[in-house]
Amino acid sequence: MFGKLTVIKVYCQDLDAMTAFYRDRLGLEVREEYPGVSVVFDTGHGGELIVQQGAEPTAIAFTQVDIPAAHRALEDLGTTEVFPHKTGERFEAADPEGNRLIFVNA
Repeated sequence: MFGKLTVIKVYCQDLDAMTAFYRDRLGLEVREEYPGVSVVFDTGHGGELIVQQGAEPTAIAFTQVDIPAAHRALEDLGTTEVFPHKTGERFEAADPEGNRLIFVNA
């Protein structure tokens, strides 16, 4: 019901070190780079790992989601309203530890 887990966003204090680690040590290919802000890595099979400067909780995104059904099923988690996404609609919720869960119908 909740689609495919395709994006993980990890926040960090040292973007250069994290970029070097995932690119050079783990061999992930850089898909997009926003200097001083974030780096998007290709994880294969359409997935992305986003490393972003900051101290927020980890965020994971599910795509190809049935938005109305998922929103109803998770509304007890204090979901956000459904709002536009660059390729469709999305909403967010949080897991028990406060990590962000993003649901997109793209």
